[in-house]
Amino acid sequence: MRSNHSRASRTAAAVAAAALVATAGALVGSQSASAAAGCRVDYSVGSQWPGGFTANVVVTNLGDAVTGWRLAWSFAGDERITQSWNGSHTQSGAQVTAVNAAWNGAIATGATVSFGFNATTGSRPTSPAVFTLNGTACTGSTTTTTSTTSTTSTTSTITTPTTTTTTTTPQPSRPMIENNFPVTREGAYGDNRFTVFRPSNPQAVDRPLPVLAFGNGACAHTNNSEVTRVLTFIASKGFVVVDTGSVDGSPNGVPSGSPIPSLLTDAITWAEREQDRSGAPLRRRLDLSRVATAGHSCGGLEAMVAAQDRRVSAVVSLNSGFFADGSFGYPRSEVGKLHTPALFMDGGSSDVAYANNQATYDLATVPSVLARHPQAGHTGFITGSQLTDGMTTVVQFLDMVLNGNQTARAYILSPSGLAAKAPWTVTTKNF
Repeated sequence: MRSNHSRASRTAAAVAAAALVATAGALVGSQSASAAAGCRVDYSVGSQWPGGFTANVVVTNLGDAVTGWRLAWSFAGDERITQSWNGSHTQSGAQVTAVNAAWNGAIATGATVSFGFNATTGSRPTSPAVFTLNGTACTGSTTTTTSTTSTTSTTSTITTPTTTTTTTTPQPSRPMIENNFPVTREGAYGDNRFTVFRPSNPQAVDRPLPVLAFGNGACAHTNNSEVTRVLTFIASKGFVVVDTGSVDGSPNGVPSGSPIPSLLTDAITWAEREQDRSGAPLRRRLDLSRVATAGHSCGGLEAMVAAQDRRVSAVVSLNSGFFADGSFGYPRSEVGKLHTPALFMDGGSSDVAYANNQATYDLATVPSVLARHPQAGHTGFITGSQLTDGMTTVVQFLDMVLNGNQTARAYILSPSGLAAKAPWTVTTKNF
């Protein structure tokens, strides 16, 4: 009997020990989950004027994908937002919160989202010191939180969070000039006053597409065949170009020969409608905070007058300029109404617009670039052997102003950039 009792005791102890081991094993069994958060904000003032400015904000998500974003910051001065796009905003004193629109709330890891706004200020605008994305400070690094979950036989859990910080080196954004997208040329949907040049597959472009409204030489408002090569080049770099003139040169009810700047502002309005049109290839693919006007010769006058529109953030005048006698109804005093950075290009002393271009640049008070190629004459940038050089300059300037791209900025403003490429001469001011 004693021997049997001992065996029973040993058996019970073994069962208890096994149960204890099983329980202990459950206690130390665990699952870990990690979540990363981090962001970088590129804030730039695209243009400014007495009493106000336009700002562009690009948010890069360095952490896990988010399905809705809320960016917060405080202004350093008296800035007050009057209008925003690609999102909505609230402001209380200096504190601002911007939230996504219905269509751009998702930001994948490494992806960007952009929005912009106009604001008033009594002083020079400055960049806010700190931004937070969904509560996480945007420092250019990521913070990873790891949660370890341990399970017991009674389903209780023990969670121990640990936090590590990994520094992410910000990568320079790809210069637009390096792109080479296939281009589609088509009539503007619902408006035969315009022809559209765009990347054939907008979804393949890794960023929203800036918009360029373009005016043709001789203020040609029906036939735009002369600028097809030029605008195809620009569109291949990731722009949507809306040009005056019907796609097949057919009559569209618009007379040619004199500037009609409202055509270019109407082109911008068309793009705004196309952004929201159901089934449009460009639906939700346009960046309406990055809009520019440009034009050649008489079209350059159209571009400079249209650039007074507050939706415009950059202007390019090719072989153009205001006349001293106010020809075409626009005197040189119009230059003082520009509120955006401007690029003035001409083809040297053989260019009939040479003197007007120089005078227009001299009168400009906005950040300005005067780029001159003495072999281009009046049409070399459009149809001559200087086309690639000229349009490369245009794309780099727009990339610098609209996107804040530093590589493009060096090309335009550095002594080792365009200025070092003979026979170009470059003069700048207010940058």
